[in-house]
Amino acid sequence: MKRYGPLLAVPGALAVGDPGRHHLRLTPDAVLVREGVENRGIIPWGGVDRIRLDVPTTRFRLPGLVGTVILGALSAIALSDLGVDPDDGALTLTVDGEPQTRPLSRHHVGGYWKPAVDGAHRLLDQLVASPEQRALLGRPEALVDVAAKLARSAR
Repeated sequence: MKRYGPLLAVPGALAVGDPGRHHLRLTPDAVLVREGVENRGIIPWGGVDRIRLDVPTTRFRLPGLVGTVILGALSAIALSDLGVDPDDGALTLTVDGEPQTRPLSRHHVGGYWKPAVDGAHRLLDQLVASPEQRALLGRPEALVDVAAKLARSAR
């Protein structure tokens, strides 16, 4: 599976957030609000006005790598799993003019690289504004690449 910042290509959809916990699953027809494998809501794209992520960011290019290495070293020293999970961020999903704030689980401790989050916002804005581009959600790996290009062009 291909991932870039908070975006992850999953079969038939683009996941925003950690698909094992609180996340959105974007399909060509709707936005699915999920908690792990459980659906918590289905919102047709026609009602979606905006999607905004509120997650910690960093200027460091590889934040997940550092967090993984540090936690791995501490776990090895302690000879046990430390049970450290990243805190949830949040997302604001505006539907028919009404903002709804929901938890958004992150993939790793620490922040996401800021340009990756900016690229995700630019991609989400395009998907909301351009119904014809939502067909691309059937090929989520390509959209992860698009988000990376959007992030690089914004720097």
